[in-house]
Amino acid sequence: MTVPYNFHFIVAIFLLLLVMVICCKSKWKRLTAMVLAPSLFYCFFYDFNVGALGGVWPILRSYVAVPLFGMLYLFFASITQVDKDDKYSGVAYKRHAVIFVGVLQYILVLVICSISWSLNTFPFTNADAVLFTLFVGVNSGAEGFVLDSFVRDAIFPSIYIFVGIIAVQVLFSGILKKRKICLKANIKRFYLIWNGRSLMGSLYNAQKITSIILLFYGVLQAFAIPGIALSIPFRAFFQKPVDSELFRDNYVFPDSIQITAEGEPRNLIVIFMESMETNFAPYTPEINELASSSIDFAPGGESLFGTGWTIAAITGKLCGLPLSIPLSDNEYQGSLPTYLPKAKCLMDVLFEKGYAQTFIQGSSGDFTQKRKFWNVHGNVAVHDIEFYREQNWISQDYEVFWGFEDRKLYDFAKIEIDSLVKKETPFGLYMLTVDTHQPEGYVDDSCKTLFKDVEGAFPKALRCASYQLKNFIVWAKKQSWYDKTVIAVMGDHDMPMLSIKVGVSANDSLKWKNFVINSSKKDYNKKNYSSFDIFPTLLESMGFEVEGRAVGLGVSLFSDKKNLVEKYNGKTLDSLLRLRSFQYDYFLMGRDY
Repeated sequence: MTVPYNFHFIVAIFLLLLVMVICCKSKWKRLTAMVLAPSLFYCFFYDFNVGALGGVWPILRSYVAVPLFGMLYLFFASITQVDKDDKYSGVAYKRHAVIFVGVLQYILVLVICSISWSLNTFPFTNADAVLFTLFVGVNSGAEGFVLDSFVRDAIFPSIYIFVGIIAVQVLFSGILKKRKICLKANIKRFYLIWNGRSLMGSLYNAQKITSIILLFYGVLQAFAIPGIALSIPFRAFFQKPVDSELFRDNYVFPDSIQITAEGEPRNLIVIFMESMETNFAPYTPEINELASSSIDFAPGGESLFGTGWTIAAITGKLCGLPLSIPLSDNEYQGSLPTYLPKAKCLMDVLFEKGYAQTFIQGSSGDFTQKRKFWNVHGNVAVHDIEFYREQNWISQDYEVFWGFEDRKLYDFAKIEIDSLVKKETPFGLYMLTVDTHQPEGYVDDSCKTLFKDVEGAFPKALRCASYQLKNFIVWAKKQSWYDKTVIAVMGDHDMPMLSIKVGVSANDSLKWKNFVINSSKKDYNKKNYSSFDIFPTLLESMGFEVEGRAVGLGVSLFSDKKNLVEKYNGKTLDSLLRLRSFQYDYFLMGRDY
């Protein structure tokens, strides 16, 4: 059983009180410390989101803060009024020092705000996703969103906080000057004197102590990032490939089995909903209603290693394979050559069956090499923001959130489907929404008034996403192709950073939502499953007979066969997926084994 972060924080507070009682000599300081110290410690170092970060550093941060915070408290508690002493005025040189320390102080504030922004923007809890994004090469398409969010959530707050700090420091120094009060604070050999006769001198000392506090706080906050990174067994990335039991015993090559149609195969529409989880149900009534009248694959899917971010989740669901990269320079040069060239995915199977296929999204297809993935597997046409700009469906400078909003995505999807239907062949359409992306999602203008009673930016974004999906399905039901088209709706992955924003405990198990409309198969046994099981499940829901009812690393959810999640416990399965193997190198690099 994992001990919750709250427990460690409470223990840290008791340790802090113990430090205060031992170190404070006077009775009034002890009594004051009993009240003020825990309160201030709580304000500075308790973060409701920290439990989701995982690793040892968030917990250790509480204990490391105890002696350091205790020293700072004792320093301020030692402030006493002393006789004025001219030798501490130093007005001339301190005017320049005030400017220098002020600049340093702002940099520290910006660093602290940037750390907070990065933890809320990037999925450090899924460090392999961050590593893949960093090392995969060309990643155009995210710059606008990242820059805008950095300005909004780091630059502007840092300016506001800095101005506030300066105002407090000037006010404090001004009061000392007006009343000609001289204060002295010391702990051991470290001391400061605020001379009431010098505004600049007092301000300089106030800046020094504030900068020390900011540095201290920033270092403690930064512990979270290496703490998460250290939770990754990096040796798995650099190890030499070995023969994999997991692949040897469980991978089914699509070309080694018969995949035949039972009658006329159905069209396929797959809607990947960004970070859509089962625990968002209180904010997604329309999705709940649609799932209840369809094949709802409860309790939802698990994000295993190599499937925990968007392109990896799509790869897992449609190819039955995880997505991971070797990091050693002599093997990997910054981009995947043709994106899992030896893998055969759902799109490849459908291409051979004569399907016309299109993938649409509101951001750039170059981000994490999505364009290359879809082009290589099944010759899927990629229609992204650049495509729609070229077609003049949107203006050249149009950009909202990651590209364009989901309302436009659904509108474009209707036109894309009409175009595919005219080809008089079966079709596959794959859609990726983005309005529920971290850190807070995006609330469409059409929903701001409609759901004004919903509190919180992300809950409102969820409510809007649910409403928009329902409208699209209502439209689809009126179309001639609807009855012979499978519509699969699924979250791409879970996202702990977002779950916390709707009150989900950091210790709760997270699952991504998954249901299918118009499936040709109806019987489903409730079970735990992963992204790998979607590949054969979609084939069977479309009316294909899959020999052995398994393909890739997945097993059809309509089958009673055990899948990977049922065969292995979570830690064992993740370690096997993380293992560098000859088999995976075959798919990733096209190497024989």
